[in-house]
Amino acid sequence: MSNPAPLPFRIKLPGEDSVFFTEVRDVARRADGLLHLLDDAILLEWAVTESVDEVGIGNVSSTTETFAAEEIEIPLVWLASAELIGGILRPRMLLRARGLGVFADVPGAKADRLELSYARADRFVAVEMAAAIKAAFAALPIADEQELITPGEVTPLP
Repeated sequence: MSNPAPLPFRIKLPGEDSVFFTEVRDVARRADGLLHLLDDAILLEWAVTESVDEVGIGNVSSTTETFAAEEIEIPLVWLASAELIGGILRPRMLLRARGLGVFADVPGAKADRLELSYARADRFVAVEMAAAIKAAFAALPIADEQELITPGEVTPLP
C-alpha cells in the first residue's frame, strides 16, 4: 500500500490582546504544517508564525515572524483514532491518543486530542489520509503482539 499525499493543516494558537494608555497590541499565532503517514507512524511537521500589530499615538506597525520548523513522529500504536469532523464549514481531522503525553510537544494540543484544520480544497486529501490511517490501524498486530512504549518512558541502552 502506498502512503497518501501529505495533508496540509493549520492550528490556531492562543494570542494576546493588550491595551495600554498609549498603545494597543494584538499578537496572533498559528502553526502551519503537514501530516504524513509513514509505514507504522504519523509524522507531524509544523512551523509557528507570530503576527504582531501595534497601534500607538505616533506609530502603527505590523510584524510577522516565522519560527524554525519542528516535527514529531508518533507511532500508530499510540493513537486511539483519527476521524474527520466539522463538516463542510469547519473541516478538521481529530487525532486522539492513547495517553496524555503523546501530543505534549505539539502546539495547540489539548490533553489526548489534536485538531488539525485543513482547507476545503484539501478535502479529498483528508479523506484519503483518514482512510489510509484507518487501514494502517487495521494492519497493526493484535495488542498481545505489540510492544507498547509510553511517551516519556526511559529505555536503557544495551
